[in-house]
Amino acid sequence: MLVGRGVEIELLTAFVTNGSDGDNVLVLTGEPGVGKTALLNAAVEVASWHGVRVVRAEALEYEAELHYVALNQLLQPAIESIDSLEEPHRSAMRVVMGSAAGTLPSQLVAGAATLALLRAWVRTVGAPVLLVVDDVQWLDLSSSMALIYALRRLTGTDIRLLAAVRADAGDAFTRSGFRILEVAPLDDHSAEELLRSAFPALPTPVRGRLRTDARGNPLALLELPAALEMRSGSVPVGELLPLTRRLQQMFAGRLEHLPDRTRQQLLLIVLAGTEDRRTQGQVPAALQGHSDLEPAERAGIVHFDPRTSRLEFRHPLLRSAVVELSTSEERRTAHRILADAFAGSPQRRAWHLGQAATEQDEDVAASLEAVSQHMLRAGDSVRATATMVRAAELSPDESDRVRRTARAAYLGSLLTGEVADTGRLLRAATGSGSGRSLEVALAASFQLLHTEGDVATASRLLLAALRNTDGSHHDDSDTVVEALHTLLYIGFYSGRQELWPDIQAALDTALRDPSDTLSLLSGAFADTVHAGAKALPYLDAALDDLRFASDPVRIVRTATAGAYLDRIGGVREPLQRVIDDGGAVARSIDALFLLGNDDLFSGDWDHLIDVTTEGLRLCAELGYSVTAGAGRLLRGLVAAARGEDDLVEQLSEQLLMWAAPRNLVTLAHYASHIRCVRAVGNSDFADAYRHAVAINPPGVFLPHNPHAVWLVLELTEAAARSGRVLDAQAHARAAKAAGLEELSPRLAMVTTAALALAHPEDGAALFEQALAVPGAQRWVFDRARIELLYGEHLRRVRATTAARLHLSTAATIFTELRATPWIRRTQAELRAAGETVSSEGSDALTARERSVAELAAAGMTNKQIGEQLFLSARTVSTHLHHVFHKLGITRRGALRDALDRTAAR
Repeated sequence: MLVGRGVEIELLTAFVTNGSDGDNVLVLTGEPGVGKTALLNAAVEVASWHGVRVVRAEALEYEAELHYVALNQLLQPAIESIDSLEEPHRSAMRVVMGSAAGTLPSQLVAGAATLALLRAWVRTVGAPVLLVVDDVQWLDLSSSMALIYALRRLTGTDIRLLAAVRADAGDAFTRSGFRILEVAPLDDHSAEELLRSAFPALPTPVRGRLRTDARGNPLALLELPAALEMRSGSVPVGELLPLTRRLQQMFAGRLEHLPDRTRQQLLLIVLAGTEDRRTQGQVPAALQGHSDLEPAERAGIVHFDPRTSRLEFRHPLLRSAVVELSTSEERRTAHRILADAFAGSPQRRAWHLGQAATEQDEDVAASLEAVSQHMLRAGDSVRATATMVRAAELSPDESDRVRRTARAAYLGSLLTGEVADTGRLLRAATGSGSGRSLEVALAASFQLLHTEGDVATASRLLLAALRNTDGSHHDDSDTVVEALHTLLYIGFYSGRQELWPDIQAALDTALRDPSDTLSLLSGAFADTVHAGAKALPYLDAALDDLRFASDPVRIVRTATAGAYLDRIGGVREPLQRVIDDGGAVARSIDALFLLGNDDLFSGDWDHLIDVTTEGLRLCAELGYSVTAGAGRLLRGLVAAARGEDDLVEQLSEQLLMWAAPRNLVTLAHYASHIRCVRAVGNSDFADAYRHAVAINPPGVFLPHNPHAVWLVLELTEAAARSGRVLDAQAHARAAKAAGLEELSPRLAMVTTAALALAHPEDGAALFEQALAVPGAQRWVFDRARIELLYGEHLRRVRATTAARLHLSTAATIFTELRATPWIRRTQAELRAAGETVSSEGSDALTARERSVAELAAAGMTNKQIGEQLFLSARTVSTHLHHVFHKLGITRRGALRDALDRTAAR
């Protein structure tokens, strides 16, 4: 089955079996490698299955100057019918087919003879006939004209021709007005599917790079991984992808006939990255004489876009072809020219000197190290890592080489998802005494934390290396800061109070500016309750600055600092930029989970499922095992709220399987949180209390235990409902005393609701205060829970009319969320308040499900529905799955009748 070609296959099937709108000729056009031949093969298979007689011919470039050679090949099966023809057609066809000597017939006679032969042959065959011709651009002109003459006069018969031709070939078939089917490149989704099916082990960053450069060309998508394999199987970290011989023939073949000066000019432009002509002026000595590019423009290789002032290559892989056709010495010479040309731009000069170097050079290596740091701050993750690798390669001193290799390994782990390569790089680079450097300890500790969860070893390594820091240039401030970031995450994931004194002491040596990212994480994230309020002004300013940020590390770290303070909603767009950019794939995992964090509280749970599914897939693929804990927590909390008990157990056990042997307390807290939410929804308050206090004891908020702020309401309700009233009161008062109300509107809402639960004598006023918090509508699930608790309170004090109002509001929200246990719990309260509850319950369509169903019933595709409702196609599919289940149908065509029935009820 061809990937992403459903529409084309459907059209071809109709054509080869029944004709298509009366046409008897269909010409497939498209760029080389787009899949025209594959579609021809699929059409032949369909035709053969339906009893159609298929005859194929393939035009060849070296036969293009011969006469009637393609016609001879195509009509060979009909040769026995020649004798039934009348003169002069019989003689003409004998000459064309090579069975008799003579003068070649004129175009008119050959066309008429071809028409007569085809009519005679189809009568003999007694079945429809499909003529198939590939690579029509190489079809000899005489064959083309004869076939076109005949086919124009065969409309309405059982003879059809299916041809494929390269786009812009200027062939006779496309100029003759026959029906054209333009075969477009695959869309991004189909390209990803093709890569996944053909190369399941290909890392995500590589797939993303291949999709970008292949631009939907199936041949390129299937061939480029082979080129990577030939280049030692590693991810290409440079600008250009290597080409296989087949791709070289497809792309480089267009360049071979260009003048040498034009090819040299293209090489300089590609290596300089100066397709933008406005930047070409920066290197006049290297890029003079735009007239040298005119042959490339005439050949359709490049074109100048006056709107963007860019010189555009027709296909990204032509840039690779320009480099592939050059020799290594030509490339080094070009880089030397460019290094001189960019004398006024130290960073660009250093890059080109690094590419031109043939031996180790510390000056160049040091310059490249500085360039890598600059690229990192600019958000160019892939090139920053590549540049540091090159700096290591050019380092003559072993300790410098090891240090830079370790730095490259760390950047690969932090940014581009290459954490699995860290150990290999370090083993290959380490030399005498160099294993004790801070850079090596940083790279090793990062890998130990994120892949193995070995926080004890990771913390010992980093703390020891930091103590040995002597302030030399080898232990630069950037490396120290990165080490402290890793140390902070070690403390967070460990969740162990005994590790924090040493970690905090190390952090305190660097926490001088309260607005820097490390300070924000140390306060607002790692110790939310005790340091969050002090960090808030700086955090809000830093989050606001992310609107213009390009550094994925800065974006993700700053957003993470606001995770427990409900600040992520304001930075969704920068986080989405990190995901869409794709270069810093490791940070995109964090960005996905941070978006899911916001979705959890805002109630967009279907989107949460989408982003956590993708994030968990990347974690499994790239080896970020501990990072996956956040995704499992978010997905597990939705499963718990929706009553998906099997999934709750599965995710909780996965968290505990990682937590227990490694003493990762935070992951154990995640599992307890999931089970606590499930227990509260099922009104099993004793079990809920047990899980809640496993995270944080009642009446106190432990330092460096930020997750406790997510369970204020759960712990208080579980304590109050399980007879532990004093614990409930103590915890609610502790939340207020800790100032949680000042940290975010959501925390103000749940803290006030907790006080209402713990002090029912003031319950009504406190519940009203909680629901009146500005922005309460945004925190969908928490608001619904408070409406439920308030309704329960009012029913108990016999204010049943008011109780029904709040309970009905809660029921509506829970139904929208498909929170089945909470729906049941609310319905029980409504019945106790004298309300008649619909028997449909959770089987009633939500407003969003009904909107999706109505559009689907109107014939819209999932993609069209998503565009109209601002949903992903996957979310639309999820909604339709629930709609089908609720309406008791199994196909889209039954939607309209089912919706009409529900409306009638």
